[in-house]
Amino acid sequence: MPSQLSGGQRQRVALARALAVQPKVLLLDEPFGALDARVRQELRGWLRNLQKELGITTVMVTHDQEEAMEVADRIVIMNEGRIEQVGSPNELWDHPANPFVFDFLGNSNLFHGIVRSGFIELPGWKMRSNGWPEAGEVDVGVRTFDVRIAPSRNGSGRVKRLVSSGEFVRLEIELPHDKRLNAQIHKCDPSLIGVSEGTPIRVEPLKVFVFSDRLTMGVPTSVH
Repeated sequence: MPSQLSGGQRQRVALARALAVQPKVLLLDEPFGALDARVRQELRGWLRNLQKELGITTVMVTHDQEEAMEVADRIVIMNEGRIEQVGSPNELWDHPANPFVFDFLGNSNLFHGIVRSGFIELPGWKMRSNGWPEAGEVDVGVRTFDVRIAPSRNGSGRVKRLVSSGEFVRLEIELPHDKRLNAQIHKCDPSLIGVSEGTPIRVEPLKVFVFSDRLTMGVPTSVH
């Protein structure tokens, strides 16, 4: 009976009803918003396979970045009614147009920095600019999994919070000037040995994205 259907089953029925009239375009407005994480994941794969099989152009609105990256061929990121960037999931991930797009895709840290004398200076550390022009003020993005740590009494960071999440450990790190950095490190990484809440550490970004008004797109920079 309809009242006995689960949330996931009801969504499948709703999609079947929409498809029954053989539409040329399928419009979906947060179709999995009220479902739990496991069911959302299952239905994403199901919808992707169904859409490919039927060949129906589908426009889906979602606030779930992971959902968009997994299901879409092309993504439009909007901010207050304005289009910030359009592209494939890989294009948006590898070449975000601005700090908003970078931060919106999740798993990220954003800092305000300064480029001078061949270095990008950030709260708690500075790094070589690798040929970056003297741009003055810049925004610098660091993804949580592009952070390397090491216990160090002279380190500029301190572990504020440490949470084990499956195969990863998530850290909230205090930096100078009341800044915070989030890091995600595999449980087997030896850098976690001796690290607990309150441990002073040295923080190094492995890769950063640099944004300035002179650019139309963020430039990924490997840090050595």
